[in-house]
Amino acid sequence: MNGFVEILKYAAFHAEGMARTAAARRPEKIQFNIRVDGEVLARFRDYCRRNGLDPQGQVVLFMRKVLDTEFDFQERLWSALKEERS
Repeated sequence: MNGFVEILKYAAFHAEGMARTAAARRPEKIQFNIRVDGEVLARFRDYCRRNGLDPQGQVVLFMRKVLDTEFDFQERLWSALKEERS
């Protein structure tokens, strides 16, 4: 699960620059490539398949939610990870 958290952390960090490029017209879509552990990706895809979800869409929705809530994602992520380890 930690690999998935790392993906989300990376996505949230890099989403900030992409979200600010919105124009008056429909925003241009940009391809976003990341490297991820094969097992993590397989498990995530399996999870999405079991629940009828689009894996790419889930990452994008997560990125939007992070941007919309405007909280310090990094601080809360590390707090959650510390609690998980306890």
